[in-house]
Amino acid sequence: MSAYDFSSLSALFLNCTLKKSPEPSHTEKIIDLSQAIMRKQGVTTEVIRPIDLDLATGVYPDMREHGWETDDWPELYKKVTNADILVIAGPIWLGDNSSITKKTIERLYANSSELNKDGQYAYYGKVGGCLITGNEDGIKHCAMNVLY
Repeated sequence: MSAYDFSSLSALFLNCTLKKSPEPSHTEKIIDLSQAIMRKQGVTTEVIRPIDLDLATGVYPDMREHGWETDDWPELYKKVTNADILVIAGPIWLGDNSSITKKTIERLYANSSELNKDGQYAYYGKVGGCLITGNEDGIKHCAMNVLY
């Protein structure tokens, strides 16, 4: 039993697999393990697969303002801002992060200059992490690109 109380914390996992739900993914398996550890400590968790959403390509907070007909990012970003912990999880493909991982990071970047109610950058005070699945060839490269 931990001497600390983490029950007020929430974690959002973005499973950047290339497989649409409900198809199983290896990334999902490692997320399940991480979720179990967090839940055991009282952290509320949620998993979302960006591939299941209609995320426009681009680096603006709402791509509908830049010619895209639809963009689910603004709604997903609300979940990002509400989470205390954000974990980007994804597979290695050809020694690099999946295209969905890269798109998700680009969309996170779109909001990085926004300020919170205290005038701090949007991601100030949040904890970030990554989970990488696949062959070990490229894991350091992938983690570096996510955590940068």
